Amino acid sequence: MTNLAPIIVFCYNRPEHLEQTLEALSRNELADQSTLYIYCDGPKDGASEDMRQKIAEVRQVARKRQWCKEVHVVEREENVGLMNNIVDAVTEIVNQYGRVIVLEDDMLTSPGTLRYFNDALELYKDEDKVMHIVSYMFPHRWPLPDTFLYSVPYPGGGWATWSRSWKYYPKDIEPLYHYWKDKWSYFNYWNHDERDLVKQLEDNYNGTLRTWFIRYYAVLLQIGGLTLYPRQSLVTNIGFDGTGDNCGKLERNPYWIEHLAPSVKVKRINKIKEHRLGAHEIYAFHSGRWYNRRRRIRMINKVLSFFRLPLIQL
Repeated sequence: MTNLAPIIVFCYNRPEHLEQTLEALSRNELADQSTLYIYCDGPKDGASEDMRQKIAEVRQVARKRQWCKEVHVVEREENVGLMNNIVDAVTEIVNQYGRVIVLEDDMLTSPGTLRYFNDALELYKDEDKVMHIVSYMFPHRWPLPDTFLYSVPYPGGGWATWSRSWKYYPKDIEPLYHYWKDKWSYFNYWNHDERDLVKQLEDNYNGTLRTWFIRYYAVLLQIGGLTLYPRQSLVTNIGFDGTGDNCGKLERNPYWIEHLAPSVKVKRINKIKEHRLGAHEIYAFHSGRWYNRRRRIRMINKVLSFFRLPLIQL
């Protein structure tokens, strides 16, 4: 296959996670033909010796062996933060190559993941409505086509895009905030956890939070961009153990996929529009299997609190 997309892996201070991610990536069908960029963030001001040691170990893992055909390791001297690390690197690489595949250091890929991404990037390169590709699919009950389109992107399981899509990434969040501030119910319809996504956008606007995905989510939703999903997940996330910057520790990881698809066939979808059943299954996962549970626990805790009884931990 020609014109393979470069791969970016972002990492910081989790050498064990990174090694698992790179080992899985190296077993991919197209790894021996691909170019890999590993962006290692630097230590924060006042970082402890233990933290600096972890960061050094991450860099040793990155250079441990030839994970792909070409490997380029970028070591940040200072801590630029996850948002700046991702935005700056994706912008540079996607502008150079026209397309890019993005992973973080806690994503285990199946052997067919790179093939899936590259097939989809090539097949939909001229379809402006398709703006984002993901390799993760939420647990679901009903049968779906091999791939389908949905109006909401997902960052937690590896993704890919083109320069024609990434050019919309907003440098200034103020216009986005004012566009969405009177449309919160639609903006938050994917999440169903009260005002979580709304609060993320508000906090980014107020400067108390700096996250890249909420900005990209907001702009893709605004312009009506579609995301390609696989029927069965090609990747699972091992980072919900309290070690990541943005993922807390969960006693039970609802996003864990036990059996990954070894590969996914990518065929052109004739009608470029949101797949109703696929959208329903993702909606059902968030509203029924996870976020509704959190709502019920909050309601129970209000009663327990009234009677001064121990609360249930979320």
